[in-house]
This record gives sequence, C-alpha cells and structure tokens, in this order.
Amino acid sequence: MNFMITVLVIIFCIIGLLAYGLIVMASPTKGKKVEPYENPKKALLVIDVQEDFTGKTAKSPYKDSERLIAAVNSVIEGAAGKKIEIVYIRNEFENFVAKMISKLLFKGATIKGDPGTRIDERIKIKSELSFFKRNADAFSNQELDAFLPANGVDELYLVGLDAAGCVDRTAKGALNRGYKVSIITDAVITRYEKKWDSILKQWEQIGIALITVKEFLKLDE
Repeated sequence: MNFMITVLVIIFCIIGLLAYGLIVMASPTKGKKVEPYENPKKALLVIDVQEDFTGKTAKSPYKDSERLIAAVNSVIEGAAGKKIEIVYIRNEFENFVAKMISKLLFKGATIKGDPGTRIDERIKIKSELSFFKRNADAFSNQELDAFLPANGVDELYLVGLDAAGCVDRTAKGALNRGYKVSIITDAVITRYEKKWDSILKQWEQIGIALITVKEFLKLDE
C-alpha cells in the first residue's frame, strides 16, 4: 500500500511539473517598454521555420509548408531590400521538462543538439542575426530582448509558425513592451486551422496590424 501511494505521489508530481512547465513556456513575457528613438528602425522576425517542422524529414511536420516557405522567402527578400533587420528565431527544447513536453506534444521535435533545430534549408539567409528560444515567446531570450532596443527597433513584422503558439506569444510579448506589431498573415501557418478566424479577430482587437505579403512588399513605395 505504501509503495502504491509513493508511486501515485511521484506520478502526480511529474504531471504537475509538466503542467507548470507548459504554462510557463506558453505564456507571453513582459519587459522594459520601448523608448522613443530619433531614427526608429524595423525588424522582421522569422519564427521557428525549422527542419523539424517544415523540412523533408520533419518530426512534427506542418502541411502546406511549401507555400509557407515561398511566402516567407518573399518577405525576407523584401525586408532585405528595405533595409529592415532580419532576425531568425529557432526553438530549442533544452531542460528535462521541456524535452518531455516536446516528446509528448511534438514527437520530440527541436530538442537542443538535434539537426532538426536548424532553419529549414530552403529559407533564404540574409543576415547573421539568429536567436534561440526555450519558450513560446521569443522575448524569453534576453539577448533578443536587449538587441532590439539597443539597435533602435520599435516596429516588428512577424512570419513563421505557429499562429496559435509562438507567433501569437511573441506578438503579445512585443506588445507588452510597446512595439508596433504587424503579422504577415499569408506568411504564417497553424496546425489549428479551425481557430484561424478567431486568432485573426483577437489579433486585431489587441492592436496587431494584419497585412499580406503583397502589402508588405509595397511598403514605402
């Protein structure tokens, strides 16, 4: 009997630890507000377009990845021409809890050290700016959180995946810091297609601008 009780306690502790870890990983972060800059800059965040999600040997594949890659590459080319900072964000599950969550929810995708954490080989690399994240919100990486204001960035464009996860949390983390945020809707995908309309509606309600690739490419013309 005592043995059974001990086993049950351990199981409940593990479940509680995983649940708490998932809540922390999925929550938008807060940080220092962006200050007014004399010559403000813009940045494009390319979020989680990695081999384990969109590549040929993806562990946790997204359908329609070909369309996503084409759209994201068009945006990257446009951003390079507009001298917008291009920043690549990669997800890496690192600690025990994160690895367990990856194995339970994402078939073991993007565990630190695995080749699947690399940016999809089809994505155009136009800068050396690359940051990894352990949580859904890219601003959980303190180096990224420091880099953007240090370089006078006050406006962000987001592309990548997942609209219901990391793109959403990164956008909200950016809003919490006072950034102007635009999401390029046809350069973003989600596994939860039935939620797409409600996701777009919520983004608009909280002040995120929704634009298309075509509209982005025409900016400043």
